[in-house]
Amino acid sequence: MCQNVCHVIRDHEENKPTFSGPRFFIRLAELDMHPLDTNDRKVIAQEQHGLGMCNITKCCTEVCPEHIKITDNGIIPLKERVADRKYDPLFKIFGRKHK
Repeated sequence: MCQNVCHVIRDHEENKPTFSGPRFFIRLAELDMHPLDTNDRKVIAQEQHGLGMCNITKCCTEVCPEHIKITDNGIIPLKERVADRKYDPLFKIFGRKHK
């Protein structure tokens, strides 16, 4: 249902090849936030799957039959991680996060 209601896909035919949609972003977020999974999916989420095209209207959250807060618990944190990675000066200098 979240894929069908997403206006980025529904209203813009040209986005379909480059925008994977909320269900896929939730899977990426799930893997990215898992403490045992060390693969970095932030770059591919942004560049290959169109995460930046999601404008967080929360349509996907509204139709979720399981009442999962898709946007708040998955997509927004993933977008924040992508932004941190892209604009963090320490990452640019050292190539990794410093604590």
